[in-house]
Amino acid sequence: MFTKQDLRRLILPLIIEQILLVAVGMADTIMISSVGEAAVSGVSLVDNVNVLLINLFTALATGGAVVAGHSLGEGSKERASEAAEQLLLFVSVASVVIMLALLAGRSWILTHVFGRIEADVMADARLYLLITAFSIPFIAVYNAGAAIFRAMSDSRTSMLVSLIMNGVNILGNALLIYGMGRGVEGAAIPTLVSRMLAAVIIVVLLRNQ
Repeated sequence: MFTKQDLRRLILPLIIEQILLVAVGMADTIMISSVGEAAVSGVSLVDNVNVLLINLFTALATGGAVVAGHSLGEGSKERASEAAEQLLLFVSVASVVIMLALLAGRSWILTHVFGRIEADVMADARLYLLITAFSIPFIAVYNAGAAIFRAMSDSRTSMLVSLIMNGVNILGNALLIYGMGRGVEGAAIPTLVSRMLAAVIIVVLLRNQ
């Protein structure tokens, strides 16, 4: 079935990719430390929510990609393509609903889930959550696309896209935080842009028949 070398080629890029997905939020937390303690605390609180959502979409995408992988195993490329399209559609709709719910209830989430928060931390957390919430559909689409590539025994492509996403995020943070002094906003905007770019790239690559 699979040799040890085949499994290494599949698993190692997958592990790196999962680390890189979480590294986007970690980079924001580390690079925002120059702004102040309130900014670091605000970004860290919201990043906990983002990591939870990333894991949720990863699980959903993996489950959906199993169907596509099963169809590929049977030699039915048409059914595999249909399953991939349905997965992307479902994840897109679900992520938009979650995004809207998060935007509508962001104050409730920050006050009831994390308890009593100082005013300056709350202000930074609200701003960071407001901007990064718009990246939820894009990270969901990226996760779905990455899962589809893994169903085709290709985890290297999604790892490379994740590397691009992290590179754009770090460069954007450096420009906006250190260069322009935009604070929490300077950490959130590159996160949004990098996830948008990753989603676009993965969808374009998936359209390659």
